[in-house]
Amino acid sequence: MKKCIMVLTLAGVFLAAQIQPVALAQDQTEIKSKAETAKEKAEAKAEKAKEKAEAKAKATKEKAEAKAEKTKEKAEAKAGKTKEKAEAKVKETKEKGEAKATKTAKESKEKITKEKENATDKLKSATKSGEKTEAKAESEAKETKESGKTTLNEKMKTATEAKEMAKESKDEAVGKTADGKTVFEGAKNGHYYLNDKGDKTYVKDFVGAKIVGQTKKGQNIYEGPRGGHFYYTESGNKEYVKKDK
Repeated sequence: MKKCIMVLTLAGVFLAAQIQPVALAQDQTEIKSKAETAKEKAEAKAEKAKEKAEAKAKATKEKAEAKAEKTKEKAEAKAGKTKEKAEAKVKETKEKGEAKATKTAKESKEKITKEKENATDKLKSATKSGEKTEAKAESEAKETKESGKTTLNEKMKTATEAKEMAKESKDEAVGKTADGKTVFEGAKNGHYYLNDKGDKTYVKDFVGAKIVGQTKKGQNIYEGPRGGHFYYTESGNKEYVKKDK
C-alpha cells in the first residue's frame, strides 16, 4: 500500500514537471499577445489623439486667420470711413474759408465804396462850406477893415483931444507910464495920465518917479517935483512926511 502511494506520488510529481513548462510557454505567448494588443491599442490611441490635436490646431489656426481677416477688414473699413470723414471735413473747412474770404472781400469792398462816397460828400460839403466861409471871411474882413478905420480915427481923435486937454492943463508933467503916456501932477499933488477917452487915470508909480526911501511899513517915499516927500496911503491919498524921515 505504501509502495502504491509512493509510486502515485512520484508519478504525479513527474507529470507536474512535464506539464509546468508547457503552461509557462502558453502564459508567455498569451502575455506577449496581450502586450502587442496593448501596444497596438496605444499606438492607435496615440494616432487618434495626434489626428485630433492636428485637427484642433488646424481649426484653431483657421479660426484665428478668419478672425484676423475680419479684424483687418474692419480696420480697413474704419480707416476708409475715417479718411472719408477727414476729406469731408477738409472740404467743409475749405468751403467755409472760401465763403468767409468772399464775404470779407465783399464787405471790405462795400466799406471802401461807402468811404469813397462819404469822402466825396464831405468834399462837396467842404467845398460849399469853403465857398461860404470864404465869402463870410471876405465880408468880415471888409467889416473889420472899416471898423478898424473907424476905431483908428476915433483913437486919433481922442488922442488929439487928450493932447489938446494936456496943453490946456496947467499941471506939470513929472514922468511917464510904462506904455509912454505922460504923467502929470495935479493941483492936489496927485499923479495921473490922460487915457484914450481923455479922462484922468491916477497912478502911484511911474517912470521918472523919484523914490527916496520907505516908511516903517515898507511903503515907498517919493520926492515930488517941488522937493516934497510923500507916500501913498491905502486909500490912495498922499501923505507928506518930513525930509529927514
